[in-house]
Amino acid sequence: MKRLSLLAKVRSHLPQASGDDVGQRLFHLDHLRTHGRQRNEAVIRRLCANAYLGGGRSLCRVLGRYKMIVDTNDVGLSSHLLLDGYWEMWLTELLATLVRPGMTVVDVGANLGYFSLLMADLVGPGGQVHAFEPNADLARRMAQSLAINGFDAVATVHEQALADAETDVLLVVPADEPKNGHLLPADHPASADAATETRLMRTRRLDSYPALRDADLIKIDADTSEQAIWHGMAGILAAGRPLTIVLEFARARYADPGAFVDRILADGFSLAEITLERGVQPTTRAAILAAPPSEDVMLLLVR
Repeated sequence: MKRLSLLAKVRSHLPQASGDDVGQRLFHLDHLRTHGRQRNEAVIRRLCANAYLGGGRSLCRVLGRYKMIVDTNDVGLSSHLLLDGYWEMWLTELLATLVRPGMTVVDVGANLGYFSLLMADLVGPGGQVHAFEPNADLARRMAQSLAINGFDAVATVHEQALADAETDVLLVVPADEPKNGHLLPADHPASADAATETRLMRTRRLDSYPALRDADLIKIDADTSEQAIWHGMAGILAAGRPLTIVLEFARARYADPGAFVDRILADGFSLAEITLERGVQPTTRAAILAAPPSEDVMLLLVR
């Protein structure tokens, strides 16, 4: 009796899951639109689990529903997925609202594929996700994660760097922060830092992929390459179709950030900022250019 009494006392102090979330084993994506962020994050954390596979690889559950292979040496992203099971919840919530069944979605700078997994689920069997990631290790793990979850039929991983022309570049990847990988000119001096990996590769234009001419949503998070990628999808933009673009913008990355914003406006897009606390807020050219030079501003561009 004492043992049963003790168990009952312990259970009374544990967080209790309602029958519509943890009890069903998987987190419902609808809850990203209908429930509060604090509650959703708590549920996802309770569903978080991981298994070490050896060789710096771990299998973890993210968003309370997907199995994902991450890098245990990666402190910038994988460690957070292992601990919390989610990443950038404000953007996760927005994509759950924007992406619909049957869409063609492009994820540029897809990293380990957290958002690619979410969007592959959201577009369903009638849609397509094209994920671009130049880092071979990240692209390989992402492809494995998509296959594990049964999304390989709707998601294609492109181990490819994008720019405004076909040219040779140097991919530079900090070993413990692969999400900060970026492109430099091919003749740039090699880093003497042993913790930085480099690889010579050739870029390609996004509009050189015929399947992407009818894209419905493009997400671009490419650490310094955003402006070149924008110019490299001129063929997609020229079609004038309705299009939603989620773009990470930091003005210190560009020689003429004002010209970049002017190009976005000339291509017919409205400007809004995706904020941490207030969600999507209308913004202006002046406000974007007034942000601290190195501050990442996540823009929502719609036409």
